[in-house]
Amino acid sequence: MQRDFFSHWVKPFLDRKTKVCVLVSDAFRYEVGEELQSLIRQEDRFDAELEPALSMLPSYTQLGMAALLPNDSLALADDDSGVALVNGQSTQGSDNRAKILAASVPASAVVLAKELMAMNQADSRALLRDNDVVFVYHNLIDKTGDTRDTEERVFAAAEETLGELIRLVKKLTNANANNLLITADHGFIYQNRPIEDSDFLGGEPEGDQILYRDRRFVLGKGLRSNVSLKTFNAKQLGLEGALLP
Repeated sequence: MQRDFFSHWVKPFLDRKTKVCVLVSDAFRYEVGEELQSLIRQEDRFDAELEPALSMLPSYTQLGMAALLPNDSLALADDDSGVALVNGQSTQGSDNRAKILAASVPASAVVLAKELMAMNQADSRALLRDNDVVFVYHNLIDKTGDTRDTEERVFAAAEETLGELIRLVKKLTNANANNLLITADHGFIYQNRPIEDSDFLGGEPEGDQILYRDRRFVLGKGLRSNVSLKTFNAKQLGLEGALLP
């Protein structure tokens, strides 16, 4: 499960008193990860292994990012924000994620990929020297594919992302990083044909209270199933609270 990412992949490094860097690339599909593995292995000094994880549902940025952090409980905010909570705290934005990470690993840091790439060697080495865990957040595919005006460029964005991640890997290893984990909050689906009328929902979502709407899911209370919608309760999805995705 994606929510076990930290305990399954990150914590073993910490238990061995070993530093680790985590690169989180927004909307990075497994198949693109397979291509990245091949590119990393082409570099003489690197090796790479690829392992799957089962995404949280609903599969969207807020919940996916939350699931990658150390967590005892995951929940969706009981309002119309769509914000995911870790141990009752908001995970929206890198500052909040840094606080949650620091609660479990005091010697930790959260940086954006563009901030890391702008660092000189002394600063990037200090970042790794002073922290046991560094989370690096990268966003290109999701920023491109989730916007209607640019969604047709998603394949070009995936190609560009591969190049940027290789540069980030080299930047971190030049700063003395030995262990890197690259993962994603969610993947993406893609089609390049006009959507037929029959492909749209046959009816509107119904329930006692609909709080949050996305193009692919809704969150609410007392949601009712129909031929177009599949409903889950929070417990079925490993979440706390009463919202129904």
